[in-house]
Amino acid sequence: MFVGREKELAQLEKQYRSGENNMIVLYGREGVGKTALIRQFVKGKPCVYYQAREWSEAEQSRYLSDKIRELQEKLKSSTGKICFVLDEFDLLKKGYKTFFQEFAEFAGMMPRGRVMFLFASSSIQWVENSMVEDMGELAGRLDSFIKLKEFTFVEMVDRFPECTTAECILIYGILGGVPSYLELWNPRETVKKNLIRIMISGTGVLHKEAGRFLKTSLRELPYYNTILSVLAEDEPKLNYLYNRTGFSRAKISVYIKNLIQIDVAEKIFSYEPDKSDSIQKGLYGITDSFLHFWYKLVYPHLSELSLWEPEEFYARYIKNRLDEVASRAYIKVCREFMELMNRFGRLPVRFGNFGSLYGKSGFIPLIAGSEGGEMLVGNCLWGKKPMDMKDFERLLKDIEQTGKDADYYYLFSKEGFTSELAAMAENMDNIQCIDLEQM
Repeated sequence: MFVGREKELAQLEKQYRSGENNMIVLYGREGVGKTALIRQFVKGKPCVYYQAREWSEAEQSRYLSDKIRELQEKLKSSTGKICFVLDEFDLLKKGYKTFFQEFAEFAGMMPRGRVMFLFASSSIQWVENSMVEDMGELAGRLDSFIKLKEFTFVEMVDRFPECTTAECILIYGILGGVPSYLELWNPRETVKKNLIRIMISGTGVLHKEAGRFLKTSLRELPYYNTILSVLAEDEPKLNYLYNRTGFSRAKISVYIKNLIQIDVAEKIFSYEPDKSDSIQKGLYGITDSFLHFWYKLVYPHLSELSLWEPEEFYARYIKNRLDEVASRAYIKVCREFMELMNRFGRLPVRFGNFGSLYGKSGFIPLIAGSEGGEMLVGNCLWGKKPMDMKDFERLLKDIEQTGKDADYYYLFSKEGFTSELAAMAENMDNIQCIDLEQM
């Protein structure tokens, strides 16, 4: 089932409708849905598709030549614009050193307005760091770049119409927005059955996925396993990472940079309040939900995973910690919700980017400022009880470290709100209480 990607499809259609021979680079991590997007885009259009592979120059040239002849035949037999797709085109450079030079000459001979060249790649690092140099003259002819990212929560929910919002948030916390992972989840099965089938069982598709995925872009896997395991402890300070791993700060910086480049980790930038000395700096975390889940709940217990029955492993190490997973995802979902509200003008004023405040005396899950100096803060409670006045007072206490009062409060709670807090919010114009059904 194809869902989402309306923006990317519109970008491709705009290029296709132009009267020129366009060249577009479509890239993103493996499994993010590039081929599915291409398949959807070329429906009803004349298309020639080539999947590059790692083999000798002679073999690459032989198979690619067949596709070029196919393109030439289509140019003769039709009058429409033809999509020429080179999937995983970064592999062409490895065994075909003169490919880009030869392809530039070939592309230059195409009749005007008859061909749309679509280059696709799963190598984010290569596209963002080396591609332009490797492509040479051909790079100067590129018209646009489209980076395909994971699904947002809103896009991901469309795949599971039979699931509740709470169930979708938990799935989002386990698998993130990677389409190829989400396709493995059966909404008619329990969380336990899904996790055992796709991840915990030795035959599960995702059982060895973490290492396999990292190996596609990184070397020295033992070091990355170590760093990701420590980051999954959710102690984001660089100093903690240094003390736990024993690696030099210089080595850690290099490894973290590489993880950031493949969209697996991030440097966490705390919202900057007036009292900037009140925030923590030098923070890092895992952005990939699946890898965070794996390195937090599974990887530390691989010995038991190999020895125990899957049901026993789930009961011991997974079952009672799913709320932690969902709670982390809930903050992300609430932030996406607020960004959408902001984009469509549904907030009192226009705010800048939404972030979190990692203070030295408290954490604020949602915070943003406007050009006029107004501040919005939000709390996200994923628990077994309604949000109450104590939770709100705790938020007020954490706000003190910003050096100013908040102008607007947005409170999110999985289990709703106590009558006292709801009544107070009802009488205040600047406090909004939002439960799962309102998202």
